[in-house]
Amino acid sequence: MTRRRLQPVELLSWSTYDIDPKSDVSITSTMFEPAEETAPPSEASSNPLESYANYPFASDETYQQGLASLIAGGALEGNPTSEVKDEILRRTRVFYFNRVTGHSISMDEAREYEFSLRATNQEPEDDSTAHSSKEPTANSDETRVLTFAELQELIESGKVDQIPNNKVIPERLNDAPPSQSTAPARKKPWELAAVAT
Repeated sequence: MTRRRLQPVELLSWSTYDIDPKSDVSITSTMFEPAEETAPPSEASSNPLESYANYPFASDETYQQGLASLIAGGALEGNPTSEVKDEILRRTRVFYFNRVTGHSISMDEAREYEFSLRATNQEPEDDSTAHSSKEPTANSDETRVLTFAELQELIESGKVDQIPNNKVIPERLNDAPPSQSTAPARKKPWELAAVAT
């Protein structure tokens, strides 16, 4: 197990936690107490899984800082599969959500609820809606910025033609005549000193 120490953040104090990215990732806290009783107000729904699904993890600065510390500490080292990455991120979300809200949802409950949400969101649509939704997706894939890992994979596999905005540099020099400079030449330091005296 690798032992890391996190710095206190605005709303919560993160102390030591244990994480082993190569096996069953466990995030345990020896001290994780709210600095103030300023936990986000719980949603009107009484279902903790709905509250979990609606929790603004992306905009919660404390969660983002903790997640950044985990990633910087090597939680995602070793190029894990997307399923392993999802599981690690889910564990961090469940751990943080339970600490902040006082609920006690399990990993299995959160996983099943997320999968059920994905299944309901991916139900087939009618043909006209499905056709119109495919066009923006194709355009968004063309303008999408690749992650470093995706870029590295394309380069290592020799598929550099699939890298977006990748310009082909010719093997020869430019045949065009050089342009003429329009900016005045900068004065040398000794020329500046001579003008000042």
